[in-house]
Amino acid sequence: MTNQLLIEDLSLVALPAWWESPWILFSLPVLVGILFYLMTRWWQTRRAPTQSMPITEAPRVHEEFLRRLQALRDRRPSIEAYPLGIEVSEILRGYLEAQFRFDIRYQTTREFLTSVASDSRFTSEKREALAGFLQHCDAVKFANQNPSGSEQDGLLDTAEKVIRGNSPSPLKTEGNR
Repeated sequence: MTNQLLIEDLSLVALPAWWESPWILFSLPVLVGILFYLMTRWWQTRRAPTQSMPITEAPRVHEEFLRRLQALRDRRPSIEAYPLGIEVSEILRGYLEAQFRFDIRYQTTREFLTSVASDSRFTSEKREALAGFLQHCDAVKFANQNPSGSEQDGLLDTAEKVIRGNSPSPLKTEGNR
């Protein structure tokens, strides 16, 4: 049997009446799309969520970010409020990403605070401190607010408190040096 005869034989097979319905032609791609969506959702939920990872127990993470924060504190008199707001925000965001495996660097403050709201590793006090800190940094970065020297010190102090408050081991404070 040649290919030509096979094609002719199949063309003689009558299609069922339901196959010619426009509803079938419309619903078949919709059904395929729904199946694709459900398979994609299943695949995403199948992977472990990033927020359930344990806290990194390396004090080096804390020490590195405290060192960077201290270097920024030492340079504070010579830099303006805008670069300070950006840099202190980047330091704290980098710390939270390294310590808690958050994908915070490219999230807005609102997106990050929404993800932290359901995280059991943060108490309500820590959430409020982070919210205040990030909103103050946003005001400096996006609204071009010019905070006073004491407000700039407050930003640095808040970032240091967050880092020290999440330290797995006691770190030296200013008075213990």
